[in-house]
Amino acid sequence: MTTDMPLVSVLVCIYNTEQYLADCIDSICGQTYDNLEIVLVDDGSTDRSGAIIDEYAEKDKRIKAVHQKNAGFSGCRNACMDHATGEFIAFVDSDDIIMPDFVEYMLSIQRQTGADMVISKNCFTNVNMQQVSEDHIVTWSPDKAVSEFFYPRVPLGSWNKLYRRDFLNRNGLRFVPQLTTGEGLQFITRAASLANCIGVGSRKVYRYRMNNPNSATTKADVERQGIGSLKTMDYIEHHLPVDSQIVRSAMRWHRWSCYNYCLRQIMNAEAERQYASLYRDCVRHLRADSLAVSMLDLPWKHRLIVLISSFSPRLGAQCMISKKQRLLARK
Repeated sequence: MTTDMPLVSVLVCIYNTEQYLADCIDSICGQTYDNLEIVLVDDGSTDRSGAIIDEYAEKDKRIKAVHQKNAGFSGCRNACMDHATGEFIAFVDSDDIIMPDFVEYMLSIQRQTGADMVISKNCFTNVNMQQVSEDHIVTWSPDKAVSEFFYPRVPLGSWNKLYRRDFLNRNGLRFVPQLTTGEGLQFITRAASLANCIGVGSRKVYRYRMNNPNSATTKADVERQGIGSLKTMDYIEHHLPVDSQIVRSAMRWHRWSCYNYCLRQIMNAEAERQYASLYRDCVRHLRADSLAVSMLDLPWKHRLIVLISSFSPRLGAQCMISKKQRLLARK
């Protein structure tokens, strides 16, 4: 039964993030909304992360400190969900922080919209710490939300969102262990496709760290990240329960961007000879679909990369690599 102060479970999957972990946990403990259950799962860390969450659990009775053998991102987040008992759940990455009113704000959107899933369209990053000038709270249909995730015009990942726990449980929504990257995209697109509606706000209440040099997405890994992104798209396409023109168009863009991402992984790893067949496959797909993709609803910067890639997929990928390097260099 819903109360004026429903219990909210804030879930954090942790693996070797001792450098950022205290800031993350402090931001959760310092919420203006007090009725929290904070589930911290140490996924077999080899640094002091496990000891840190034990120390916090001793000081705050709202914290559950859980230790397990390494199960990867999906296995760890599923463990977090298994330990959650709140009416609502929210995920926070262990190298990120949330603003003091994160939970309060997300709950306010849920109350106004009655949505199974709530998102904020924006977040703070190390390159943009300016708050939005106006907040607009609206509802999106499943098709609209899924297409926005694929483009993406909102932050990807399971974080910066709030979910009804009974909605997730009724639909058997869990992270897919065999996916090595993009597991958050698979989770949120499936959740959105099954939701009654998606409540959407504009205010920034989450700070996403883009310059963590140890993050899985910042290291070149052709198998896990490059090939993994293509496998995740295959999985999504075969399991996504919504099918409309706007979803198909957005999915076409995201698959194109996955080939671009895979090519970047090969280039960053200097593994063109080792993955010669995959390299040629990426180049072929990027060239073949560039014209059709350039006609989609893309911002001009993405459209420019597509047009560059139609002539030189390698140059298009290099432009994206350079952009990523600039972001990592900014504190």
